[in-house]
Amino acid sequence: MRLIVLERKKIVLFTCWLLLVLLGAGLATYWSQAKRQWFGVKDGVTLEGHSMARLLPEEVRKVVTEMAKFYTIEPRNAGYFAETGEIIPEKDGLGVDIEATINNVLSAAPGESLSLVTYALPATVSKDYFSPVFQGPATKQQVSLAINVAWGEEELPALLSILKQYGVKATFFFDGAWVKKFPEMVRWIAADGHEIANHGLYHGHPTRMSKEELRRLVLENDRLLAEVIGGEPAKLFAPPYGEFNDQVVAVAAELGFRTIMWTIDTIDWQRPAPEVIIRRVVEKLKPGAIILMHPTVPTVQALESILTQLREEGYAAVTVSTLLRSD
Repeated sequence: MRLIVLERKKIVLFTCWLLLVLLGAGLATYWSQAKRQWFGVKDGVTLEGHSMARLLPEEVRKVVTEMAKFYTIEPRNAGYFAETGEIIPEKDGLGVDIEATINNVLSAAPGESLSLVTYALPATVSKDYFSPVFQGPATKQQVSLAINVAWGEEELPALLSILKQYGVKATFFFDGAWVKKFPEMVRWIAADGHEIANHGLYHGHPTRMSKEELRRLVLENDRLLAEVIGGEPAKLFAPPYGEFNDQVVAVAAELGFRTIMWTIDTIDWQRPAPEVIIRRVVEKLKPGAIILMHPTVPTVQALESILTQLREEGYAAVTVSTLLRSD
């Protein structure tokens, strides 16, 4: 009799367990269907022709992420063929805004046909990089002070003081050998908000160099400057001695640097009288001008008059990078 009661209990317990399992499975199925009904994409919604109906948000993310891999087009930088002298123009790429696309899918009305949200991926090197820059756009009353530094550390404190007094930010192009001697001064100039740029690892003659040596001239100085200032220097290269040819400009461009020359040469390295430096600037002053200077005694003596003249004529003195973005 006791065995029969035990068997009955087992049967009842098994039956209850089986019913709970079936009920749980039913509820899980119902919840899955209800979840898609409440939170899933509306019926008839398509993305680039693919059905997205009733997909849940996490499923939409997976689908959009995979589609983005196929629709993304990497940009192509401009290039230079030395054999022909031909410059191949850059070509912008195409990126997919995954988050915006997901939001569009999840908020789409029933039956809506959608496309991926895309944006342009600009090339980092345009065909303009393969031409030296002598001046910026003439669209605004802006000029730049380009200060090449391979010597003249004694005059830099006074020069920096005048720039700060007038609220002017200049672009300093540093020679690597000088940077190794005076890293603290480079950090000081960067901390003052001036633009830090590349004047070559050493003061050699670029037009006499091989491609490999030119790459070293630019890249190793870029790495040195980055280490000293703890950040990225501007991708601007002022070749030593102002020497350039097609190869110099092309190598710099392929490394992502624009070759910067000048509109107005103060020729202050010859240390003329301050009045001569002032006259050379004022007589050739025009929108977009790049004014080449060095840290010399007469340059410091002329600087206040030059900055005052700029102010009176309505010019803003900006960094070279800012000047090139003017248009």
